[in-house]
Amino acid sequence: MAEAGSYSIARRLAVWGGLSVAVFLGVMATIIFAFSERASDEAYDRLLLAAALSVADAVQIVDGEISADIPLAAFSMLAIEKQDRIFYRLHDDRDRTITGYPDFTPALSFPRGRDVTFANDAFRSFPVRIAAARRLITVAGAPRWVTVVMAETLDSRRALAAEIRAYAMVPLVLVAVAAVVMIPFSIRQALKPVAALDRDLTLREPADLGPVRMASVPVEIAPLVVTLNHFVERLATTLGRNRAFLAEAAHQIRTPLASLRSMAEIAATETDPAALADQVRRIHRNAVATARITNQLLADASIANRLQLGRTEPVRLDQLLAGTINDVLAYQTVTSIRLEIAEGAEGLVVDGEPVALREAVRNLIDNAVAYGPADGPVDVALARDDAGRPVIEVADRGPGVPDADKARIFGRFERGGLGGSGLGLGLAIVARVAEAHGARVVLADRAGGGLAARIVFGAEPIEATA
Repeated sequence: MAEAGSYSIARRLAVWGGLSVAVFLGVMATIIFAFSERASDEAYDRLLLAAALSVADAVQIVDGEISADIPLAAFSMLAIEKQDRIFYRLHDDRDRTITGYPDFTPALSFPRGRDVTFANDAFRSFPVRIAAARRLITVAGAPRWVTVVMAETLDSRRALAAEIRAYAMVPLVLVAVAAVVMIPFSIRQALKPVAALDRDLTLREPADLGPVRMASVPVEIAPLVVTLNHFVERLATTLGRNRAFLAEAAHQIRTPLASLRSMAEIAATETDPAALADQVRRIHRNAVATARITNQLLADASIANRLQLGRTEPVRLDQLLAGTINDVLAYQTVTSIRLEIAEGAEGLVVDGEPVALREAVRNLIDNAVAYGPADGPVDVALARDDAGRPVIEVADRGPGVPDADKARIFGRFERGGLGGSGLGLGLAIVARVAEAHGARVVLADRAGGGLAARIVFGAEPIEATA
C-alpha cells in the first residue's frame, strides 16, 4: 500500500512521455509551418519571376520608342486561385510607365550584379509579393534599362502552404495520438517484472528469507534487488542469531533457575538452623552463577549487535586497557593486575568499536583471574610487533591450556579442561571481536608457567597520540 508522500513511477513516466510527445509535436509543427511557408514562397516566386521575365522578353523598340506586347501566358501561369489579383508595371530608367499600373511604384533595389529581386509590399490595400526583373536594351544607339515589376496577392501562396501543412501535420498528429495511447500500455509492459517481483515478495511465507532470483530481474532494478538480497541476508543472520540466543538462554538459564527453585523449596521446609544456613549459602552460590551466566549471554548478544552495526571510532588502546582494569578491580578480588605499556606503544589509536574491544579485554582478564592463582598476578601489556602492529597481551600464572584445546576453546560454550564456573562464552566473544577488527587471537604458553592470550591487530594504528 502506498504511503503518504510516495509517488508512482508509471504516472511519472506517463506524464514525461506525454510531455515529450507534446514537445516533439510542437517542434515539428514549428518546423512544418516554417517549411510550408518557405516551400510555398519558393514555388510561387519562381512562377512570379517567370512571368516578369516573360514580360521583359516581350520588350521591343518600335520607331525609336520602347513598347511591349504583353504575352497572355505571363498572366495565365499566375491565375491559380480565382481570388488572386495580378498587378504589374513596365517602366524605363526614367521611371516612365510603358504599360501597366502607373501608380504601382514600390521601392525596389537590385543586389549588385543581379537583374532580379523580390520584395513584400502592399498595393491598393492588398498585401502582395513582388518580383522585379530589369533588362538592358539599346534605343537609338544608347543603352537603356527597362524594369518589369510583377506582383500578386497572397491567396494562392497561403492556400498552398495550408495544403502542405495539412499533408504533413495530419500524419504527425495521428502518430502523436498513437504514441500517447501507447505510452500507458508500454509502461505497464515495461513494469511487469516489477509487478512480478512485488507478487513474489508478497506471496512469500513469513519465514522465507531466501534471496530474490536475479535471472528474472531487469538490469535497471538489479542493483536495488542486490541491495535487498544483502539486507534480507543480514536480517536472516540477525534473526538466526536471535533465535540461537533465545534457545541458548532458555537452555542455559532453565537448569539453574530450576535448581534455585528446588533449593528454595527445601530451605522453606528446613527446621535445622545449621542445615538452613548451608542451604542459603548454596542458593547464594547458584544465584551468583546464574547471574554470571545471564550476564555472559547478554554481553554476547550485545557485542554481536554492536559489531553488526559496524560503527567505529578512534580508540586509544592504553586508555582502554587502564579503564578495563579499573572495571575488573571493582568486582574481582585478585590482589594484583599489572599494566605495562611498551616503549613506542604509548598513545596507540585504532579504528574500532570501543565497547566491544573493552568487553574482549575484560573477558581475557576474567579468564586470567579465574584460572590463575588467587594472589595473581595478572599482567596486561600493550606493545607493537615486528611489523609495527598493536598487540594486547593478558598473561597469568595458571596451569595453562593444552595445545590440543587451544583452538577448540574459542567455540561457543566450550570450556577448558579444568572446568570452572563460566559458561564458555568469554573466549568466543574475544574471537568474534578480534575478527570484526581484522585482528586474531593467539594463545601461547608462558615462560615459567601460565598462559599468554594476545590480540594481534591486522593493521598498523591509525595514529599514535602522545
